[in-house]
Amino acid sequence: MKLLVKKLGELALAGRWDIDFHLPPTGITKFPKEIVVRVDEVAEVSKAKRDPRKNPDDLFQYIDIASVDVATGVISNPQELRGDEAPSRARKVVRAFDVIVSTCRPTRGAIAVVSESLHNHIASTAFSIVRAKDGVNPFYLHYALRLSSTLEQFRKWSTGSSYPAILDEDVKKTRIPLPSPEVQDQIAQKVLAALHERDIAIAAANAGWNGALDNITNTLCGNVELSHASPTNQDTVCTIADVRRRLAELPSLIADGGVINGDSGDLFEDAADE
Repeated sequence: MKLLVKKLGELALAGRWDIDFHLPPTGITKFPKEIVVRVDEVAEVSKAKRDPRKNPDDLFQYIDIASVDVATGVISNPQELRGDEAPSRARKVVRAFDVIVSTCRPTRGAIAVVSESLHNHIASTAFSIVRAKDGVNPFYLHYALRLSSTLEQFRKWSTGSSYPAILDEDVKKTRIPLPSPEVQDQIAQKVLAALHERDIAIAAANAGWNGALDNITNTLCGNVELSHASPTNQDTVCTIADVRRRLAELPSLIADGGVINGDSGDLFEDAADE
């Protein structure tokens, strides 16, 4: 059982009574103390805003939370909107190489670096706009903000149950490891190289998938003889016989009024209703 002793005044000042908020984070302790810093020591949180609706005919790129691929932390699909189409949250001005941090459900890791093509465009107010100071690599900062030790702190600072959220002030006080600029650059290069390799592998897999589908379509047109192929996973259900066998092994469906026969689809009255 966790036990923590706090003075009543400390609890009142924090405005939080849950023990998780007051217990110190553990993940950050695995890094040497001499390289652990607060985010606001190495970056600024930009407050700059612009209302696109003041220029209703101008096009702009809008970055919302859905624009960020949480698996990689890359902005993958910003929306192109006219000023008069701008939602009320479209307000925060971003600069190239800013790191945007989703403050809504922050443990999902919707954190990304703004590309040069999105310079001077607009992000949702659901982001903190974190701007690296001189001597801090923004790509390293992005990596550090997505560490599990960082997301643990975001969880601790979060308020609300349905849609947990943090504030800019919470982002500022979060602690991250920050090595020398030379090491930052090396880590950034390694992360970006791994991301590039991932993109190449996904593109190759997609090409193979599309090629296989094209080949199958050609066989149906009579242009190519269908070659035999078996799934690498022996438990894969793929043939008609497989489907029938597995359906026979599964329990019957229960609907209002009775049980559905799996083969015929007929409804049999539930004995309990008689």
